[in-house]
Amino acid sequence: MKNPVEKVKDYYLKKEKAYRSEVLFHDNEVQANRAMFNVLLISGILLVMVWAAVRVHLFPVTGRIIDHATIFGSLQILAAAVVCRAVRNDAWWLKYFLLVLLIVVYARLDGMLTHKVAILMVIPVICSSRYFSRTLTKLVSYLTVAVFAFSTYFGAVKGWIDLNNVTLPVGTVLTLTDNWIASGLNEVSYDVGTYVRNSYLFSFLPRCLMFVISAVISADIASRGRKMVLAQKTMTENNTRIETELQLAKGIQAAMLPDPFPPFSGHGEIDICASMAPAREVGGDFYDFFFIDDNHLALVIADVSGKGVPAALFMMSARIMIRDGTLAGGSPADILSSVNRRITANNKAEMFVTVWLGILDTATGTIRAANAGHEYPAVFKGGQFTLFREKHGLPVGTIEGTQYTEYNLVLGQGDILFLYTDGVTEATDREKKLFGTERMLRSLNRKPGADPEKLLDIVRTDVARFVQNAPQFDDMTMLCIRYNGSSPSI
Repeated sequence: MKNPVEKVKDYYLKKEKAYRSEVLFHDNEVQANRAMFNVLLISGILLVMVWAAVRVHLFPVTGRIIDHATIFGSLQILAAAVVCRAVRNDAWWLKYFLLVLLIVVYARLDGMLTHKVAILMVIPVICSSRYFSRTLTKLVSYLTVAVFAFSTYFGAVKGWIDLNNVTLPVGTVLTLTDNWIASGLNEVSYDVGTYVRNSYLFSFLPRCLMFVISAVISADIASRGRKMVLAQKTMTENNTRIETELQLAKGIQAAMLPDPFPPFSGHGEIDICASMAPAREVGGDFYDFFFIDDNHLALVIADVSGKGVPAALFMMSARIMIRDGTLAGGSPADILSSVNRRITANNKAEMFVTVWLGILDTATGTIRAANAGHEYPAVFKGGQFTLFREKHGLPVGTIEGTQYTEYNLVLGQGDILFLYTDGVTEATDREKKLFGTERMLRSLNRKPGADPEKLLDIVRTDVARFVQNAPQFDDMTMLCIRYNGSSPSI
């Protein structure tokens, strides 16, 4: 059994859920009231069109009858317009008022017609399903049957009769005053009781059969519509929650990356800038740089397989392992081998990450580096950027026991190292053409002597101009460092 605290909690949860549903369907009811008034307005327009058609003798209805129906219907529609405007379509009783008016208008018209129209009986019930309330649709169904049953009797006693239910004696002579047979029926004597019985048996009951089918379908539509609205509400709430969580995750991921720039005010021997633009809210790319000691700066750029949340989680794990391994000491090759061993030991998701890891000696400009399947770095030497093509290793997380090769890269005074992920070179335009390495080098060489921040802006601008409005396919990350110290003598 639930304890008192749980009972109170359940009570308020149910109350909150009921309140949210009430607010949701309140908005729907206001919209449905507008739709119902539009139906009444269209009915009035059609009624005027029928009136005009009768006046030019297109329909077999007497002018007196259609005049009465037009005036009566117009007054009801006018009343609906005044009431809807007064309450701004927002009153708990308005739906009942509008639906009753709709029933009465169509029942009145049905009773005045010489040939009964089955669709008139069905329209109010179909319209009621717009409120997504099975109970309301049932109520409208019962009321419609009652009103149309009375309308059939009312039409009989008033002489507005259905030609199908009148048997004229042989030799009956009709005087036609409106060029229609209906105008002469008022001069014919007939038994009201027999006519009413025939009207119910041969007109009203067959129409009721079609009406019942329509009512059952309308009730089901109302019920399913309500469930769909609730399901959409739940989906919207879930999407909002997910969006909020993703934005929070995006903020957490961004906070993990080094920022702001320039990051090291006490180290004039280097200028450094980096950026990451995920293809989704969160991404699998990352960059990192940090001092291991006073003279050694670690540089990392990596690209996790996949996109979105799974890649972001894997990225955070890989970043922590690489940073911890680098701070613990060791060569870049040994660090990548260690990280690879830890990831492959429990990699059920079978994800991997390409990594470029370098350790810069700020006193000499020498970088010890290892590459685990990442893009070739671009190096500015001798007045232009070129790719520094070294031997690649396998991405981290692919094969257990992989060993990585280390190499040295020497930066002289003013030399620049540009690192990037494949989101830059594989940026795609609408025609599926790639931005490519050559375009990237041309962008870098437009202003080769610019500072790292300016170079990143140039590449970003050129990529954006190339892809134009094409959606971003992959995360785009860049890291650029300029060495301002003295190169070692060789």
